[in-house]
Amino acid sequence: MSRAVEIYRRLAKDNIAAHEPDLARSLSNLGGFLSEVRRPADALPPTEQAVEIRRRLAKDNPAAHEPELATSLSVWASVRFGEQHDLSGALQATSEAVEIYRRLISVRPDDLHFLSPLRAVLSLQVRVLLSLGRLQDAQTIRDWLALNPGQPASQN
Repeated sequence: MSRAVEIYRRLAKDNIAAHEPDLARSLSNLGGFLSEVRRPADALPPTEQAVEIRRRLAKDNPAAHEPELATSLSVWASVRFGEQHDLSGALQATSEAVEIYRRLISVRPDDLHFLSPLRAVLSLQVRVLLSLGRLQDAQTIRDWLALNPGQPASQN
Protein backbone atom coordinates (compact mmCIF):
# COMPACT_ATOMS: atom_id res chain seq x y z
CA MET A 1 0.00 0.00 0.00
CA SER A 2 2.83 2.41 0.66
CA ARG A 3 3.90 1.75 -2.92
CA ALA A 4 0.49 2.93 -4.15
CA VAL A 5 0.89 6.11 -2.11
CA GLU A 6 4.31 6.72 -3.68
CA ILE A 7 2.91 6.19 -7.18
CA TYR A 8 -0.06 8.50 -6.63
CA ARG A 9 2.20 11.17 -5.09
CA ARG A 10 4.29 11.16 -8.27
CA LEU A 11 1.22 11.20 -10.50
CA ALA A 12 -0.36 14.02 -8.48
CA LYS A 13 2.78 16.12 -8.92
CA ASP A 14 2.23 15.97 -12.68
CA ASN A 15 -1.56 16.28 -12.66
CA ILE A 16 -2.99 17.10 -9.24
CA ALA A 17 -6.61 17.39 -10.40
CA ALA A 18 -6.61 13.93 -11.92
CA HIS A 19 -4.72 12.04 -9.22
CA GLU A 20 -5.19 13.75 -5.87
CA PRO A 21 -8.44 11.87 -5.10
CA ASP A 22 -6.61 8.58 -5.67
CA LEU A 23 -3.75 9.77 -3.49
CA ALA A 24 -6.21 10.55 -0.69
CA ARG A 25 -7.84 7.12 -1.05
CA SER A 26 -4.44 5.40 -0.93
CA LEU A 27 -3.40 7.41 2.13
CA SER A 28 -6.62 6.55 3.94
CA ASN A 29 -6.27 2.86 3.06
CA LEU A 30 -2.64 2.86 4.18
CA GLY A 31 -3.53 4.47 7.50
CA GLY A 32 -6.32 1.98 8.10
CA PHE A 33 -4.03 -0.93 7.28
CA LEU A 34 -1.24 0.36 9.54
CA SER A 35 -3.74 0.74 12.35
CA GLU A 36 -4.96 -2.83 11.87
CA VAL A 37 -1.41 -4.17 12.12
CA ARG A 38 -0.82 -2.15 15.30
CA ARG A 39 1.47 0.54 13.94
CA PRO A 40 -0.27 3.57 15.44
CA ALA A 41 2.61 5.99 15.07
CA ASP A 42 2.69 5.23 11.36
CA ALA A 43 -1.10 5.16 10.89
CA LEU A 44 -1.96 8.68 11.98
CA PRO A 45 0.00 10.80 9.44
CA PRO A 46 -1.46 9.23 6.28
CA THR A 47 -5.01 9.36 7.64
CA GLU A 48 -4.55 13.02 8.59
CA GLN A 49 -3.18 13.82 5.16
CA ALA A 50 -6.08 12.00 3.49
CA VAL A 51 -8.56 14.10 5.49
CA GLU A 52 -6.71 17.32 4.59
CA ILE A 53 -6.78 16.49 0.89
CA ARG A 54 -10.40 15.42 0.95
CA ARG A 55 -11.46 18.54 2.88
CA ARG A 56 -9.89 20.69 0.19
CA LEU A 57 -11.47 18.66 -2.60
CA ALA A 58 -14.89 18.71 -0.91
CA LYS A 59 -14.69 22.46 -0.44
CA ASP A 60 -14.27 22.90 -4.20
CA ASN A 61 -16.77 20.19 -5.22
CA PRO A 62 -18.90 18.88 -2.32
CA ALA A 63 -21.13 16.66 -4.43
CA ALA A 64 -18.18 14.74 -5.81
CA HIS A 65 -15.97 14.56 -2.72
CA GLU A 66 -18.04 14.71 0.49
CA PRO A 67 -18.74 10.96 0.54
CA GLU A 68 -15.01 10.22 0.41
CA LEU A 69 -14.34 12.90 3.04
CA ALA A 70 -16.77 11.13 5.36
CA THR A 71 -14.99 7.82 4.70
CA SER A 72 -11.58 9.33 5.46
CA LEU A 73 -12.95 10.99 8.61
CA SER A 74 -14.23 7.60 9.77
CA VAL A 75 -10.84 5.97 9.25
CA TRP A 76 -9.10 8.90 10.94
CA ALA A 77 -11.50 8.68 13.89
CA SER A 78 -10.86 4.97 14.23
CA VAL A 79 -7.10 5.50 14.26
CA ARG A 80 -7.37 8.34 16.78
CA PHE A 81 -9.66 6.33 19.04
CA GLY A 82 -8.11 2.89 18.80
CA GLU A 83 -4.44 3.60 18.61
CA GLN A 84 -3.77 7.12 19.78
CA HIS A 85 -6.47 7.29 22.45
CA ASP A 86 -7.35 10.78 21.27
CA LEU A 87 -10.96 10.64 22.36
CA SER A 88 -11.86 14.26 21.70
CA GLY A 89 -10.32 14.10 18.23
CA ALA A 90 -12.11 10.84 17.49
CA LEU A 91 -15.42 12.33 18.63
CA GLN A 92 -14.92 15.41 16.48
CA ALA A 93 -14.10 13.29 13.41
CA THR A 94 -17.04 10.92 13.94
CA SER A 95 -19.38 13.87 14.45
CA GLU A 96 -18.27 15.45 11.20
CA ALA A 97 -18.62 12.16 9.32
CA VAL A 98 -22.11 11.61 10.77
CA GLU A 99 -23.12 15.12 9.74
CA ILE A 100 -21.93 14.51 6.18
CA TYR A 101 -23.65 11.12 5.88
CA ARG A 102 -26.91 12.52 7.26
CA ARG A 103 -26.77 15.39 4.80
CA LEU A 104 -26.07 12.99 1.91
CA ILE A 105 -28.97 10.78 2.97
CA SER A 106 -31.31 13.76 3.24
CA VAL A 107 -30.39 14.86 -0.29
CA ARG A 108 -30.67 11.32 -1.69
CA PRO A 109 -33.24 9.56 0.52
CA ASP A 110 -33.71 6.67 -1.92
CA ASP A 111 -29.97 5.96 -2.09
CA LEU A 112 -29.24 3.54 0.75
CA HIS A 113 -25.54 3.46 -0.15
CA PHE A 114 -24.69 5.84 2.69
CA LEU A 115 -26.71 4.10 5.39
CA SER A 116 -24.19 1.34 6.10
CA PRO A 117 -21.19 3.68 6.54
CA LEU A 118 -23.37 6.00 8.66
CA ARG A 119 -24.27 3.11 10.94
CA ALA A 120 -20.60 2.07 11.16
CA VAL A 121 -19.44 5.54 12.17
CA LEU A 122 -22.32 5.87 14.65
CA SER A 123 -21.21 2.57 16.21
CA LEU A 124 -17.68 3.95 16.54
CA GLN A 125 -19.11 7.14 18.00
CA VAL A 126 -20.90 5.06 20.66
CA ARG A 127 -17.56 3.51 21.68
CA VAL A 128 -15.92 6.94 21.83
CA LEU A 129 -18.76 8.39 23.90
CA LEU A 130 -18.63 5.45 26.31
CA SER A 131 -14.88 5.98 26.73
CA LEU A 132 -15.56 9.65 27.48
CA GLY A 133 -18.11 8.67 30.11
CA ARG A 134 -20.97 10.16 28.12
CA LEU A 135 -23.24 7.22 28.77
CA GLN A 136 -26.56 8.92 27.99
CA ASP A 137 -25.34 10.21 24.61
CA ALA A 138 -24.02 6.76 23.75
CA GLN A 139 -27.28 5.12 24.79
CA THR A 140 -29.31 7.55 22.68
CA ILE A 141 -27.34 6.52 19.59
CA ARG A 142 -27.56 2.82 20.51
CA ASP A 143 -31.32 3.12 20.91
CA TRP A 144 -31.64 4.83 17.54
CA LEU A 145 -29.50 2.15 15.87
CA ALA A 146 -31.61 -0.61 17.43
CA LEU A 147 -34.94 0.98 16.57
CA ASN A 148 -34.05 2.15 13.07
CA PRO A 149 -32.00 -0.53 11.31
CA GLY A 150 -32.95 0.64 7.83
CA GLN A 151 -34.22 4.17 8.33
CA PRO A 152 -32.03 7.05 7.16
CA ALA A 153 -30.56 8.99 10.07
CA SER A 154 -31.75 12.29 8.64
CA GLN A 155 -35.20 11.41 9.96
CA ASN A 156 -33.92 11.20 13.52
